[in-house]
Amino acid sequence: MSDESDIPRDIGPKLKTVSEIKSEKQKKSELLSKIDQLQIRATALSKEKAIQLYHRKGQFREEFQIFEELDIKLEHDRKVEGQLLRQQLQKLRTQVQKFQNNLMEIKPSPAFIEKLRESMEEIENALNNFKAQQRDSFEDLLKEEKVTMNEILAVENKINSWPKGPMVSSDSSNVGKIITSNETVVPKEVSMFEKFLVRNGGHRGGWDEYDHNIFLRIRKKYKAHQDFLDEALSQIPGKSMEEMQHHEQWYTEYAKLLANKKSAIEEWKKAKDEEKVEITAKVDIETKLLLEKEKAKQAVLAKKMQEEKEVRSRNLHNWKMKKELEKALEEDRIAKESEEKMKERQKQRQKQLQVKEQVRKMREQREVEKIETRLREEALRSINKEKQKLSEDDIARIRDRDERILATRQNRLKAKELEEIEKMKRLNKIKSQVGVQAARDPKRLLKLTSALQHRQDVKESDTSGRNFVMPHRAIPSWRTGIS
Repeated sequence: MSDESDIPRDIGPKLKTVSEIKSEKQKKSELLSKIDQLQIRATALSKEKAIQLYHRKGQFREEFQIFEELDIKLEHDRKVEGQLLRQQLQKLRTQVQKFQNNLMEIKPSPAFIEKLRESMEEIENALNNFKAQQRDSFEDLLKEEKVTMNEILAVENKINSWPKGPMVSSDSSNVGKIITSNETVVPKEVSMFEKFLVRNGGHRGGWDEYDHNIFLRIRKKYKAHQDFLDEALSQIPGKSMEEMQHHEQWYTEYAKLLANKKSAIEEWKKAKDEEKVEITAKVDIETKLLLEKEKAKQAVLAKKMQEEKEVRSRNLHNWKMKKELEKALEEDRIAKESEEKMKERQKQRQKQLQVKEQVRKMREQREVEKIETRLREEALRSINKEKQKLSEDDIARIRDRDERILATRQNRLKAKELEEIEKMKRLNKIKSQVGVQAARDPKRLLKLTSALQHRQDVKESDTSGRNFVMPHRAIPSWRTGIS
């Protein structure tokens, strides 16, 4: 059986030298440290932004609330995207670990090799898809970044072109706050309107807010007819007809300049939109060029990967052929060994059969010898029986001898019985002569025997001081002292 070391290493990427591995580790550590630094910097900037813009007691809390909501939404989207990326990476890691486990439990068979090849292709396709998705995502982000940077540069240039002069507020119909500027940057109509405001007392023509609002209400009621001056003269105390006429002329000029300013701002916005479109088109062209370069690079990379894949396929095919050849040689060797073992078993079988045949012959010979011996013994017994046949005289003599022996035995038994009878008679006679007569005395059971009484007397009279301890059974505590 071949082990894992039989797999050619050319089916995968080439082995790297020690210096290349060290340089890759160094680059990886530098990249990770740089990512950590950028993350720390991003966290600090996020905190500073939250303090400066999203503070609850800030002056522009209402204006920046929209940006705060948008920021929270973008942060949630980033977290969701990060979680999806981690899931994809975990899936790739699981596939790679499964492939490594399959390599550890290698089995040199065509089905196993095909399974390894399919696993490698699946991992490679997953990695390529992941790289393509990330590439498209980063390209979109780069495109948006370029557009945003161009807009920021345009706004910075506009802010830098503003003079250091004072700011003049406009009415509610204006969008934002307009700062007086030279005519090279701000439209002519806007400049004329701002100059008109400066020369004529602002947006109310030098009047206070109450009188100006009454004037506007009456003028709107009479639709700018000449009769509204008399009504205004009666409604606004302290103002003469000349002041009313002068204010009417001022307001007519004010409305005209304000309309010109609004149209100029609209034209300026259209120009800016066109400029933005041009910038976007330029960015699109640059992005397209970058995409073409990237596609060319990817094509070269794909071609290189295809070549490497073909090389791996050839190496894998050669390895398969080598393993098949080794397998065929191994099968031939096993077949030869099995044939030799079969021949050896046949030889041993023949030897066993020969030994069995010899044993069988020896058994048959022994049986024949036993039979012959038994026949000889039977013949000898028959001869001895013939020899042992007695004559009639011998039989009569033997019968007489047996009768004499039997009579002797019977006489001996009768004499023994007579002795027993005589013995019993003597005993009965002795018993009748002795005749022991003893009266019934139950107290004798508690008295000492004569021998025990004698020993106690001897013990009391003995002055040598020796203690005679007689063994006896232990007396229970509840019987101590009871006679």
